[in-house]
Amino acid sequence: MEYEPKKIRIKRPSDHAPKRTEISEKSRSYIFLILFFLVPILIFSASLMLFLLAPSPHPSYPFELGRFSGTAEIYSHKTKELTTITRRSHRQIVLNVRDKIKTQSDSDLDFKIPGVLDLRLKASSELEVVRPKNEEELKFKLNKGGLLGLTSDQFGNRSIEVQTPRLTALIRNASFLIQTGKVYSAASALTGEITVKLGKPKKTFTVAPLEIFTMTDDKKIEPKPKRVNYQEWKTLSEARDLTDVSIEQIAEQVDLRKKAGNFFKYVFDEGVFFKPNSGYAEREFYEDPESKEIVLRIDYDVFPPGSFSGVYFKIRNLDLSKVHRISLNVKSDPQKPAPKQFRIELKDQFTIVRGFSVTPIAKDWKNYSFDLNATKSTLIAEMVFVFENSRVGPLNANGIIYVKDLMIE
Repeated sequence: MEYEPKKIRIKRPSDHAPKRTEISEKSRSYIFLILFFLVPILIFSASLMLFLLAPSPHPSYPFELGRFSGTAEIYSHKTKELTTITRRSHRQIVLNVRDKIKTQSDSDLDFKIPGVLDLRLKASSELEVVRPKNEEELKFKLNKGGLLGLTSDQFGNRSIEVQTPRLTALIRNASFLIQTGKVYSAASALTGEITVKLGKPKKTFTVAPLEIFTMTDDKKIEPKPKRVNYQEWKTLSEARDLTDVSIEQIAEQVDLRKKAGNFFKYVFDEGVFFKPNSGYAEREFYEDPESKEIVLRIDYDVFPPGSFSGVYFKIRNLDLSKVHRISLNVKSDPQKPAPKQFRIELKDQFTIVRGFSVTPIAKDWKNYSFDLNATKSTLIAEMVFVFENSRVGPLNANGIIYVKDLMIE
């Protein structure tokens, strides 16, 4: 019996069924379409996560602790710990965003960025570090109390923003006091200017030197800058105590002084004087970057009536009978009101032997020359530049003058 081989029927694909190549092409199209929308989403999500998780490019401020009294504390937001500052504390500290410095009713604390900024947190105060917008900005929140500040030569284009419950103060190059209490916040400037911003109503004010801006909870009072009174000036002028001069800076000043005119070859010491609690003066020799001349800058403040201040130079071996005249170039600071006049006095051990009034004073250099006319030997022990409230003018009580080429012939 013979068997016929069984035939196996192979099914052919229908003409209507999709071909494999067509399926592959459609799959790729779908994949490309999905990737087209999914990849940007993934990139955005990854970027967002990196932004949120990455450390801030400006996470901290390096400071150096200075003088302190009583109980002062630093709160670390990272460790949630409050550290009391003692004499054994490290002088170098780093304040991160949301860290706080606190003082009690018996304490205050000085801290600084050397050569850039000096700060003093007053008693019963709390200062919090806030995230800055850029690397040129230092940003704080003064929750209560007072913050004194003094910018230094290397402050440059930096800015300080201090937020209070009622106003925000923007400071560039200035000495200042920011205060906040239960019903008020205030910003005052000793030198330089402060920009004050209000949230409600949205307004901006400029606080000039020796002005104070106070914002209270009393909405009936229209806030605006006003001239400081004596007590406000006295509190504000404490910012000058933050100035710290190194031995190297003193030596540099002596070298510069020798090049400021032939008069200074007789000078062996110098300093400032002022009426206690009502005057102030400061001086500095520097080299003009354009002319390369050595210039003496004198800052004076004789705000309250009856006050005076000045600069003195101790002199050795200068006999007025051997010289004929004294001359100097003077100008006022273009950003400050010019004094009406100031006096130059030459003294022996006991009295004033010659006195001259320097007037008028302009914004540009002006030469002044005074004949001495000494007929007999007169040894001079001191020269002083004197600024008096009654002479400089009541509206010119805070100012700056520049002196160069102080010569004797």
